[in-house]
Amino acid sequence: MSARHHISEELGHDFLKAFYHMVTTARNYQDNNQLIRNSVRSFKSLLDKITTGGETSFLLWRSRFYLGGEKLPHRREASGITNSMIEYFAKRGIESFNFLESSRDASPEDILIFTRLLNDAVKFKDSHSWLAQKLLEHDFSWVQVFKKQEDDEKDYSESQEEKRYQKARNTYYHAVATVKDVAAKAAKGMVGVRRSRRLAQNMVELIQEDEALMIGMTTIKEFDDYTYAHSVNVALLATCLGMHIGLSDVSLEHLSICAFFHDLGKVGVSKDILLKKGKLTDKEWDKMKTHPLIGVRKILMLNASPSLRSRIILGPFEHHLNLDMTGYPRTLFVTQVSLMGKILHIADVYEALTSERNYRPMSYTPDEALKKMWSEAGKSFDTILLKRFIKMMGTYPIGSVVELSDGSFGLVMDYPDETERRLPLVLHLIDEGNGTWQRGDMIYMADQTSRDLSEQLNIVRTIPPSQLRINPADFFLHVK
Repeated sequence: MSARHHISEELGHDFLKAFYHMVTTARNYQDNNQLIRNSVRSFKSLLDKITTGGETSFLLWRSRFYLGGEKLPHRREASGITNSMIEYFAKRGIESFNFLESSRDASPEDILIFTRLLNDAVKFKDSHSWLAQKLLEHDFSWVQVFKKQEDDEKDYSESQEEKRYQKARNTYYHAVATVKDVAAKAAKGMVGVRRSRRLAQNMVELIQEDEALMIGMTTIKEFDDYTYAHSVNVALLATCLGMHIGLSDVSLEHLSICAFFHDLGKVGVSKDILLKKGKLTDKEWDKMKTHPLIGVRKILMLNASPSLRSRIILGPFEHHLNLDMTGYPRTLFVTQVSLMGKILHIADVYEALTSERNYRPMSYTPDEALKKMWSEAGKSFDTILLKRFIKMMGTYPIGSVVELSDGSFGLVMDYPDETERRLPLVLHLIDEGNGTWQRGDMIYMADQTSRDLSEQLNIVRTIPPSQLRINPADFFLHVK
């Protein structure tokens, strides 16, 4: 490519998205369908732009796309499309395409034939060789396709993408271990917060990089360590909500720490009460309701600056207080719940409702939990904050297991920004027939709306993950 022609990040992502929509649409429609004609036209328009200065390569290297030598930075809202295209390249053994300047002369019919050849290539053992031969037969000299080298296999498996997943996994389980360790030490005396602060900073950074992945991780429900996993899940949800309402990085860090420690007071409650199956007696319930006040005492004993303690003490004290000041602990000196307390209350209740508990073995599905919470907006929860939380989670919250109209199942992975959290990206779940489920194709539900009604694939309902005996977090983290 000519050095004088620079491809902007925006143009690069538009090209990747157009490529994805074109190959996806071609799987479902005949040549004369208006939707596929539109997708070809959009791709061709962008192809003309990127080859303005000469030939341009479209390369996949270590799970990152490069267009004309320019790396396309990771975008959270495009992660579903990016992951689908990475898989698309990998299944066909393709490392890169080289679009020559002569591609500007290719007709829409040529582009459509090229697209169908790409889709069909996966049916053949040596996909690359078959595709290269077909391009030669059609005299498509305007595009060259290069095979992925065997030496790159290790690079692919140890790609930047996998490192990101590994970092997310490590951060999550390190957070659970840290909360558990702080609780154990707090039960005996003073404990430092330096480790917790570093952890909160890492969590804020990961959420800013890939919010959908981190929300997906809240589907991890480690029952043996429920109190600690619950605190980490609440931290993830609360920090995501804080980011959505525009809190500063410092405030997000403090919010994360608040969430880590919001149940710290449970170290002062008997395990017989915490782990009791069934309803608590009035006396046991009175003891349980003391944990926010015990938590305040423990936070005051943290080895931290007075400034930090003052910023993280109110949220844990208030996280069981409703907007109308019902709930607990009852107090005369607090007349309204703080912003931190309101956020923690929303995150805490949602996480609890979507988890199995000793006193309630059946959990709510994510959409059921949001409906229940919305019925209490203005009384239990701040209406504006709850609206933002519901919008953040989406019509079918990220991490929901859904049944589709053809009887198959999927997992809600993300919401592209253009859908305004209404039409998700759904990972098709493939039944292996032996009680296990594997990753299938990514379904972009917005594409389904333009199909004939008889052909549309829709979400029928959400179901509990236990019905399929899966852990949704495994699919977010690519656990085999």
